[in-house]
Amino acid sequence: MHLTRGVLTAGAICASLALAACGDDKKDEEGGDAAKPAALTVTATEKGKSADFDAPETVKGGTVALTFQNNGKKSHELQIISVDGDQTGAEVLKAIASEEGAPVPPWLHTAGGVGTTAGGKTGQATVNLEAGTHYLVDTGDEEEGVESIAVKLDVTEGEAGALPPTTASIAMSEYAFAPSGLKAGKNTILLKNTGKEPHHTIAFPIAPGKTFAEVKKVFASDGPPTGPPPVIEDKITGTSVLDGGLSQVTELDLIPGKYALVCFISDRKGGPPHVAKGMITEADIK
Repeated sequence: MHLTRGVLTAGAICASLALAACGDDKKDEEGGDAAKPAALTVTATEKGKSADFDAPETVKGGTVALTFQNNGKKSHELQIISVDGDQTGAEVLKAIASEEGAPVPPWLHTAGGVGTTAGGKTGQATVNLEAGTHYLVDTGDEEEGVESIAVKLDVTEGEAGALPPTTASIAMSEYAFAPSGLKAGKNTILLKNTGKEPHHTIAFPIAPGKTFAEVKKVFASDGPPTGPPPVIEDKITGTSVLDGGLSQVTELDLIPGKYALVCFISDRKGGPPHVAKGMITEADIK
């Protein structure tokens, strides 16, 4: 299971992952009785080349409102991974950093999170978490010298409730996107995985003078792109990954213009990333 950041540079395309929500039934996530969310605040800190998460050891499960505060100078992400047994943080990091296209271990599940967040910024999301052992994970970034992090979090029993209402959404399935209501500025969206495989959405703003066809050509190529990239690199944004059938509320900050929505995740059994199976869609943001 290879999890990397969805970033396109002039020299190469690097894939990244934000992971998200696992384990609650659809009725509780989207239509259950309202329950006051538990609050979980996680702070990213840096010291030299190392980084860490400052977070409580336990949180009440069910509906959880996440606040991810990045106090570092480099980008970090908050991924919540749930495990079935007594796996360690080192085992979790080894599994998610495995070779691209490798199968996902059966004991590893995505369980909510906040996507890549720039230094000095704060991101938020609302998810439903099951009771059990979880890890707060940042998959790191070798180019920025960011090391991977895995901090244990115990989730106790709690009541799952309806997610907050939104006016925008992205539905993901095998192998397509269905965006609705997206606009320029900060969007609070309902991210829904209506398929069976894990998916995420990485949003690439298409550069002026470039076309969606050119972006598709870059992602279809086996080698790095030549010349300037057809996207605006510093405006790329993305969501968490969702297991099949799950939803979360999260944020996307978008600029006006054309976008390419892309999924870099592979099926749980392994194989090529979903973009290679046609999971790339154009969106017009106004």
